[in-house]
Amino acid sequence: MYILMNLDAYLTEIISGFTIAIILIPEAISFAAILGLPPTVGLHSTMIVSLITSIFGGCPTLISGTNATVTTSLIGVSQLLGPEYLFLAVIMGGIIQILIGFSGIYRLFYYLSKPVTNGFLLALGTIIGLSQLSNFKDMKTGELFSKNEIFNTLFFSLVSILIIQYGLLFLHLNKFLDKNIHIPGGLFSIGIFYLFFNFFPYKISIKTIKDKGEVNTTIPKFKLPDVKWTTENILKTLPYAIAMAIAGMTESIFMMKETSEILKIDTYGFRESLAQGTANILSGLAGGIGGCVLEGKSRANLENGAKTRVSSIATSLFFIFITLFMADTIELLPIPAVVGIMLITAYKTSKLENLFKKIDSNWIIMVITAIIGVSTDNLALAIVIGSIIHKGVKILYPKY
Repeated sequence: MYILMNLDAYLTEIISGFTIAIILIPEAISFAAILGLPPTVGLHSTMIVSLITSIFGGCPTLISGTNATVTTSLIGVSQLLGPEYLFLAVIMGGIIQILIGFSGIYRLFYYLSKPVTNGFLLALGTIIGLSQLSNFKDMKTGELFSKNEIFNTLFFSLVSILIIQYGLLFLHLNKFLDKNIHIPGGLFSIGIFYLFFNFFPYKISIKTIKDKGEVNTTIPKFKLPDVKWTTENILKTLPYAIAMAIAGMTESIFMMKETSEILKIDTYGFRESLAQGTANILSGLAGGIGGCVLEGKSRANLENGAKTRVSSIATSLFFIFITLFMADTIELLPIPAVVGIMLITAYKTSKLENLFKKIDSNWIIMVITAIIGVSTDNLALAIVIGSIIHKGVKILYPKY
């Protein structure tokens, strides 16, 4: 019985890894699109970041890849100097994260106040949600809800959300096979939508991943960014690299703390800093946009029953395999399945319930932090300003 229980646990971890790997594919493509880059850039970034951090990271169940935290930090440099300088910023951001590790600065991220952290998450979830608006725009005119297929996307996105939320109830295998294996609703949603839109006799007009760009099945190639290596250009890029490093470490350390409390295990911020920094350096050298721990996906991994590094390594390996050998299938994934997953991720990340708590100084700091993050697309700036305000309130009003 003991062996069977262990087999069940490993199978649970592998299924969770497979599910999250599939979900990561449209997410990686979506965040590359936000920066105006082809899908392959996002896929290569997640390949590199997820593999390195899953093996060498400081917490066993964390899932890493491209995400809103890093993407929003890089929007400015891409617009100001061009995509090659974006890759330079990713490399510099990785170097800064390694320095954060060796200097011990990573310890400061453990002491970010709760209202600032909640504001950060609220901003992050809001940015993820708003990023999905592009899926409801006409690709030529840019108008919202201008064609039937856009309404189809909206309707089926709502259906996707329902499947994701309640699909687990129908696929919990211990009801049938007496095995405690979780098959999440996200996987159910992707499977149902893929079969429905590609094999249903009556064709429904709907967007697919292919509409965001062609998915190329290539292995990342490493080279230095094609930039002018001047002091001026490096200094222009540096603020974005710092913002990326700070925002990425904030989300990563936050999820490490939460995982440590849930699983009752030790986690290692120093190790995570080095792994994440190295991953981002290699991602930038491969022409990628880097990444960090994905708070929503890491929490979903825990909810799926994952407890060891098997799940995160499985996620990475499945992601690499699917990306390299199943590009044609990826391109046929319907957008509504993607939108549903992303909106659920946004909701779980933002922790909206915090908005409905008692209005006090902490609530105000949380909201201010979130507003700064959303309005500036700079989560690092939101963290810094939110922390300064919180410290000021504590000094002026100790009782609060």
